Amino acid sequence: MLISWIVIFCVVTVADATTSCRTADGQYDVTVNFRGKHEPKTRKSTVIAFYAFMSLRSAKPGIGQRLVFDVMKTNEGGGYNRHTGVFTCPKTGIYVFVWVVRLGSAYHSFELMVNNSVYGSTYLYNHATGSSVSGTVVVHASEGDSIYVRAHSTHKGTGELNSNIHGRTTFSGWLLN
Repeated sequence: MLISWIVIFCVVTVADATTSCRTADGQYDVTVNFRGKHEPKTRKSTVIAFYAFMSLRSAKPGIGQRLVFDVMKTNEGGGYNRHTGVFTCPKTGIYVFVWVVRLGSAYHSFELMVNNSVYGSTYLYNHATGSSVSGTVVVHASEGDSIYVRAHSTHKGTGELNSNIHGRTTFSGWLLN
């Protein structure tokens, strides 16, 4: 017990104890701020991530029409353009992309594009009041590659895309590694 008090006294002498409280088991919980030399700061990792959604319902998209997700909530790394709907990779790496399309009474197919290549596609046939379809892909993308969602290049869908407080049409992505 005496050794415990000596250790606590030494820690408090070398450090600045900012809070201390007795725990349920009779021990002390001490938060310590160290005064003196600190470890060298490590380089912060660069976060690349975006999330955007459509603000309003959209008329039936035409064949191959790119979807524009105009409300940007997150855009770390600055790669997403809310005016064009295109994410331009700021760094080479492995990315995850997710898109969700909400439809009323409609059927459509959508594609995730990397430059001019289809990397993923979704299809939803909905003859009721409303449904959503989502797609997820993991892509090795290079710096400068363009990623976007478009209506299918050969499949003519029907009906409108919906996006409101009850459910959004969204596009998001992030650098995995």
